[in-house]
Amino acid sequence: MFDPGRGVSRAVHEETDDTIPHAVRERLARAVVDVDEVEVALGDTVVRAAPGAPERAAAHEREAPELPPVPAALRPRHRIRVGGDEPVELDRPVLIGRRPRPGRVPSGVPPRLVSVASVEGGISSTHLELREQGAVVVATDMRTLNGSEVMVPGSPVQALQRGASVVVTPGTRIDLGEGVVVEVLGPARPVPRAGGRV
Repeated sequence: MFDPGRGVSRAVHEETDDTIPHAVRERLARAVVDVDEVEVALGDTVVRAAPGAPERAAAHEREAPELPPVPAALRPRHRIRVGGDEPVELDRPVLIGRRPRPGRVPSGVPPRLVSVASVEGGISSTHLELREQGAVVVATDMRTLNGSEVMVPGSPVQALQRGASVVVTPGTRIDLGEGVVVEVLGPARPVPRAGGRV
């Protein structure tokens, strides 16, 4: 079809036009794209699959059926161990200190309070907060004077400054001072019941 105002054939233009219609743009923005299998062009252009990508994607879908997400209440939680004590599950925020107290303004689930000895007074009354946020654990200094030292496996020791937060992984050790060390543990593994079931 010839467009007299533009002097080009509309059929040729439609075959070569890479502009993404606005209705499709939102769906593409939410789509998961494997960068290794596509060419990505910037601007208002179409993302095109590399040769063979549709076949590989279809084969992958046949091999691994998509499972529904595990509800947060059923998901195993990270744990912490303070000194040689029993592990504590991070099913809610944990406040650690000489005499830990929750904040003045309640927010959500009340925190678990873990008291530690501090003969010299180097550990603040509420020294450290540990909480699970999604799939990670966040350690937050509760505006202490002495701070803490964070030892993430494979990384140099870093100081957790007053009021600062850091994402920690299982195996991380946090030294509050005076020999009090908090260890971040992964989720507990289910114990098999009699008959081999979990």
